[in-house]
Amino acid sequence: MHESLRHLLEKVLTQYSRDEFYDTLLKAKEDYFLKTGKAFEEDEDYESRMASFNDWYVLQYLPDTSGLTFFEQYTVGHEVLADLKESIEITNHSLFEYTGTSFRGQHLLKDILHDEKITLSKVHSTPSMVKGDLFIGRTTFYREENYLYNGLRIMPKEARSPMKKEAKKVRKLNDRKQELDFLFFTEALKTKWQRYGHVDVNKIFVFPENRINSTL
Repeated sequence: MHESLRHLLEKVLTQYSRDEFYDTLLKAKEDYFLKTGKAFEEDEDYESRMASFNDWYVLQYLPDTSGLTFFEQYTVGHEVLADLKESIEITNHSLFEYTGTSFRGQHLLKDILHDEKITLSKVHSTPSMVKGDLFIGRTTFYREENYLYNGLRIMPKEARSPMKKEAKKVRKLNDRKQELDFLFFTEALKTKWQRYGHVDVNKIFVFPENRINSTL
């Protein structure tokens, strides 16, 4: 992620996770891991999951009746450069596939949930994954280039088919709440698979036919 974006998000997180906001942070954390599955420090993806939670807490969590996220609340009371503000506001939370590198050596992603191709910045660090890996994460566009957030969750390749099939159903709805429900549900399945690694992945990554209707 671009250093300027990361620095701004860290400032927002710091302000809204201490003092009178500490209890709110704990409540949000309980809610997040209830939806995506508990995280334990010994998990190999623990740090990445915590980074994902921090991004969600700052960018998507609605802490009160104002209907504003913490990032939105921060920009009301602080002067933020327009290009930074716009970049954070267009953050894209989705299911992606890492498709390797271009002939110029830039890293390539396929946004499965929105059916789009993304070329990361030419100065972007190498993602910790191999070609063909599917993951849940966030991207944004800043100063004419795309960047990947640090918090990401790699999915089992064996579950590619059911995930892509469900993503296509959700895409047709064009509904952000449905997208978030899908991403949370998929993360919860990954957590379950981590806990029961001896079980066939295709018996865990099952998306009920009525899952979408039940969340409407």
